[in-house]
Amino acid sequence: MARILITGGAGFVGSHLARACLSAGHQVHLIIRPGSDDTRIENLRGRVIRHNFDLQSETALKHCLSDAEPECIFHLAARPRRPEIPDLSDAKDGMREQVQVLIGLLSAAATVPRPPKILIRTGSLAEYGSAQAPFQEETRETPVNAYGAELVAATHLVVALQRRLPFPVVTARLALVYGAFQSTAYLLPWLITRCLAGEISIVRHPEDRRDLIYIDDAVGGLLRLAAAQMPGGTIINIGTGFAPTMRDVARLIIAETGADPSLVQYGPADGSSGIPDFRAVTALARTLLGWSASTPLAEGLVQTVAWYREHPHLQEPHHQLPATSRRERTGAP
Repeated sequence: MARILITGGAGFVGSHLARACLSAGHQVHLIIRPGSDDTRIENLRGRVIRHNFDLQSETALKHCLSDAEPECIFHLAARPRRPEIPDLSDAKDGMREQVQVLIGLLSAAATVPRPPKILIRTGSLAEYGSAQAPFQEETRETPVNAYGAELVAATHLVVALQRRLPFPVVTARLALVYGAFQSTAYLLPWLITRCLAGEISIVRHPEDRRDLIYIDDAVGGLLRLAAAQMPGGTIINIGTGFAPTMRDVARLIIAETGADPSLVQYGPADGSSGIPDFRAVTALARTLLGWSASTPLAEGLVQTVAWYREHPHLQEPHHQLPATSRRERTGAP
């Protein structure tokens, strides 16, 4: 049994990762920001150890690490892409959460009496931006927005600091993760719930291609990465390598939900969010980790649709959801 600490433990990926770690027999500690919605982890009460504080509190962070003495840290805590504000406050907030919080975590972990054996942090394929797809780990990043640039900055900061740390830090660049319990602020669950409710939806960039990875596969990749003893500074893509168009994804969702196809409308075929092909090369994960995603998109959508059909009470009210997804664009994990 290992002691595992997960930042962002109440989030979509964090909650699924916590369950997987518990199933493997590990002791699980979750850092949860005060005020966070903990619906996803309600049934984990008594099974996980909660630490309720903001990661920007370095004092609380050091106390937590000293008490928990985690052998492995999964750093997942970060808000997704924000709306762009004219005064650039969105970028200021993003840099604080993506970079300054990371420095605080690395500092605290490096100076406690028993540092962790490894720290895994999640990045995103959004870091590659408008680079030529499919994206390889050594590809020169060209982010197209502040969110991608913030993640790139954090990734390269880790590499630059690695020689000063007593533990390796490895970055997993995730494809777009989907599955049960994901917020309907994101495209797939949003479209699924709209179709189940018989509501009109608009897919604005139907020809954009997206690498979509089922949550169980993403969690499996993270766990394999933690156990692989990779050198510090390693960057590995965790994706499928397959990127269907959003039109094809919508058609799969329509078929699985049984919705009237006329309810889903599409933007112009020549329109794009800025990254027309969002897809990873996953050879490195297969070679170094012996891991590859195993859930086909159609199968993952069957399971995801079934979950949202069985849990309508956990969905945002449809009158509060716009007909066009506000996070359809690349950048949301």
